[in-house]
Amino acid sequence: MNRRDMLLKAIQAGVLLSLPKPMQFFANEKKDAVLTEMVGNALRFPPVFTNGGTMTLANSTVQVWPSQNTSAIAINGSYPAPSVVIEKGQQFTANFINNINEPTTIHWHGVSVPEIMDGHPKDAVVPGGSKTYTFPVISRGGTYFYHSHGDMVTAKEVYKGFAGFFIIKDPAENFNLPAGEYDVPLCIQDRRTADIPEFTYSPGTNEMTYGYLGNTVLVNGTPDAYFEVKKTLYRFRLLNGSNARVYKIAFSDSRAFHIIGTDGGLKDAPVSATTFTLSPGERVEILADFSGDTIGSNVRLVSTAFTHSGTLPYKQGIALDIIRFDVTATGSSGGVVPAAFNPITYYDIGAITNTRTFTLTMGASHPMHKINGLTFDMNRIDWEVPQYALEEWKIINNTADFHPMHSHGLQWQLYSRNNNTNLPPSDKGWKDTIILAPTETVRVLVRFTDYKGIYLFHCHNLEHEDDGMMLNFKVIDPIGIQQIGTSVPSEFKLHQNYPNPFNPSTKIKFDIPKAGNAELKIFDISGREVAVLLSGTMQPGTYEADWNASKLSSGTYFARFAAGNTVKTIKLILAK
Repeated sequence: MNRRDMLLKAIQAGVLLSLPKPMQFFANEKKDAVLTEMVGNALRFPPVFTNGGTMTLANSTVQVWPSQNTSAIAINGSYPAPSVVIEKGQQFTANFINNINEPTTIHWHGVSVPEIMDGHPKDAVVPGGSKTYTFPVISRGGTYFYHSHGDMVTAKEVYKGFAGFFIIKDPAENFNLPAGEYDVPLCIQDRRTADIPEFTYSPGTNEMTYGYLGNTVLVNGTPDAYFEVKKTLYRFRLLNGSNARVYKIAFSDSRAFHIIGTDGGLKDAPVSATTFTLSPGERVEILADFSGDTIGSNVRLVSTAFTHSGTLPYKQGIALDIIRFDVTATGSSGGVVPAAFNPITYYDIGAITNTRTFTLTMGASHPMHKINGLTFDMNRIDWEVPQYALEEWKIINNTADFHPMHSHGLQWQLYSRNNNTNLPPSDKGWKDTIILAPTETVRVLVRFTDYKGIYLFHCHNLEHEDDGMMLNFKVIDPIGIQQIGTSVPSEFKLHQNYPNPFNPSTKIKFDIPKAGNAELKIFDISGREVAVLLSGTMQPGTYEADWNASKLSSGTYFARFAAGNTVKTIKLILAK
């Protein structure tokens, strides 16, 4: 078995690989070998978690730097934590055992899950305790992750190793993208060279102000990482797993690549780019082509320098090497850059029912970070959001630091930055984490469709989060929709609205004979969607929706009810 095959089989088996430096190798299956002096460590891949198995969190000793021991908080003894790889539509189950000495919990970042499974710190598992996390995988195919969400210990536990990939594969997404060994997840985290080999976490005032920053990068837990590539197209899934570090991603030779995915999966089409910003908690997927490179050459993925305030030597915006790609052989992934993916339905700003404003601040005498003047109180609900309602969340950054804002419970859509709707490609698509630069204002369109319950809105600079920049909100029953009959109807049915004509409100009754996804939307005569009254999973019964059209003009509208393979439409007349 040659070295290339050994590497592939080890990756598939989930074996951690750490190769000493320097080393030499021959790497060309067509025999036109080139001898290359290699410096660094081969990129590691964490083991793949077996669905239905056990995740045991414990203080562990791992090898991060060659021949040196590092104290970590690891799941099943692995740093990074085991990767979950699962298909959409499956039921995910993990028995979590907490063997560290503080209460903690697992948050499934970006994945749509019921409240009790979301990993809210109110649901923490006590030391020595256990919890079975189980939920249907209904989110889009994409690159997600999981990590600690213990109360005021999230930053420490993530820094010391408590985080891992959660990758959802959607068999319906067949676009001939690179797969197998050519589909490569890259978790990027910064650490401090002065602390090698330990993950020393001891934040002071400066770290609580700007976040706990390092000056060297680990990729999948690998220092000085390199990855051997062939002269072909690769898919890289980039995850910023750092506590506070913001990366400005590019290749060292400024080559172009294609951005194909954001936090919530594939975009509607690939977009060519040479750089993008990746903040803590964000994910971006790219296609990179090495077919034009020479065997024996290499290129680095880097974070380029940018200006930002902070304290030296651990400062935001310093230039960093991330990983080196060594071109070692010819070959083909069989992957292509598609012309387009499945279309994304972008929300209509004109259909919002409510606008909320969130102002981010930092205290003058103490570096406590706040949202609307509030810090986190586990027992306080700060606002309620009706399920299915389309809301605008206007987030204003009144501080001199970055804030990657993250919402649990949904994927949202960024609408504008400082009133500019011409967004970079890493902003367009489905998102759950959105970075705000100092003094920046963003507008986000939000609709909760899957679950009701208590969720979190917070900064994903983990020091800011632990310092209080986090609030509770509750997704409640949709306004205007109520169940008026509990008997099981015999068929899907959309009844004529009443009154009709109406001004400005009307009632629309519909029957659902079996549980499943259902939608009730309103369109104007040109076919433009003007309201969503229902979009999610419904139980059998007879329901009635109230629709208030006070913001719309007189005219003809259509209510469209869709459930399973059934579609019903009625005409509504608004007469003002």
